[in-house]
Amino acid sequence: MKTKSAVFLVTTIFSISHCVGQSNVVYYGVNSNALDVVFVDTNLSPKAQSVIITDLRICLSEWGKTTEVRLGADDPAFVAHLYNPDRCPHYPEGIDFPDDIVNTPNGFALQIPKELSDAYTNAFKLVAANAKACTAANAFIKFVSSTNFVNLAPKALPNYLLEKGVTADEIIADAQESISQLRNQTYYAPSVLSFRHLAIGPGEPTSSNLWMYIPCSSALLYSDSQEWGCFPAIWHMGKWKFCIWEDNP
Repeated sequence: MKTKSAVFLVTTIFSISHCVGQSNVVYYGVNSNALDVVFVDTNLSPKAQSVIITDLRICLSEWGKTTEVRLGADDPAFVAHLYNPDRCPHYPEGIDFPDDIVNTPNGFALQIPKELSDAYTNAFKLVAANAKACTAANAFIKFVSSTNFVNLAPKALPNYLLEKGVTADEIIADAQESISQLRNQTYYAPSVLSFRHLAIGPGEPTSSNLWMYIPCSSALLYSDSQEWGCFPAIWHMGKWKFCIWEDNP
């Protein structure tokens, strides 16, 4: 699929209502402070830039509430940095959320390095090639975040949970405990970068398995803070399922 078509499809799948308005800014902190965005790769199309910024906003919409701008940087090319003590739960290992801020004629702007925009370009192709699964992701997250999931009949849980070496009957037998444990987290909309093919999971070849690492948070004991992480799910038999596999990275 051509990149232009892939970007259009990703825009359709991941468009969210609060992205209406200024197209070149992200919002961070409890007060949703606006920050301009600039790209190192000036060859990126406006549509690709728009989708990346939409995705950055998704990442910052909840996790970013604890983010702040701090003046000063180790590299003199930057005037400040976007600071968050927690790793972005939307991004896979090896990819960092952008934090370098430059000064522009219009003021401070978050700089998106080419390595990150390249990662997004590759992710657009993956999402476009798996449009049905990726379109279903938000509906799955919405359901497991609802009271409908809490009240799920035990016999239905195998439709939402897959565990290596555990039969459907065993999942049903432990359904109440499993649902309680799964609801210890609050789940959020995924990033385009939350999806990946991994050579683990059921079936042959396992390399065809599409995984989603769902951003989530849980309340810390004796603190008002949140602990951030992600929970794995797999696209299996035409639906998303939480997946516990001993080889999960």
